Amino acid sequence: MAFPRDLVVLVPDGAIFMVVGALLEKRRASLGLRPVAFDRIKDALHDSSPEATAVTLLRGYRATHERALVLRDLEGSGWEHRGAPALESALTQALNAAGWPADRVAAVVIQPEIEQWLRLGSTHLEALVKAQARRRPALPDGAFPSVVQAAVAAHGGWTQRKPRRPKECFGAVLEAYGVPRSNALYGRLAEKESLSDCAVPSFRRFREYLRSWFAESGRAELAS
Repeated sequence: MAFPRDLVVLVPDGAIFMVVGALLEKRRASLGLRPVAFDRIKDALHDSSPEATAVTLLRGYRATHERALVLRDLEGSGWEHRGAPALESALTQALNAAGWPADRVAAVVIQPEIEQWLRLGSTHLEALVKAQARRRPALPDGAFPSVVQAAVAAHGGWTQRKPRRPKECFGAVLEAYGVPRSNALYGRLAEKESLSDCAVPSFRRFREYLRSWFAESGRAELAS
């Protein structure tokens, strides 16, 4: 069966909405994907949305979109004690029961939040916050690494080379430079960051689902 559109992505908020758009529009080659005709829809209940809401929101897309992907942060979902795999399973099982075949739908739960996909100390983030800095007087050149370290130390430290509280750390870095948090920042970072260096399990699952569905012909390795 031929479908008018390739993919619908259900997201919980504007930040993930922007990240998905940037990756599928601007980073398709780096992900090793062919062109993908996609749509994004937001869940008004955000991360706390029950599985039944995902079923309802995606019901009308089953006849028009070949695949569906549900993205959710674990933090704020109510499933923190059960874990990301359990929530992914619950979401996919609910969609399967509602008529989405198992090979056409997947769920990726990001633990704890989408900020986990960012590299907090990256040169791209440094350039972005410096370009938009409103703090006066400006922080001195070379201050960025110490700002990042202070933010991480103030919010739980590191675990497996990632901040324990990535959302709070990201916000603290922005605050130090006087940069207002906005969804557009997430999209701009997604356009620049190296994708091959991201070892976060949820990002790898996201990437592998997309590549299994929409791989560019002849691409065996992920470009950086």
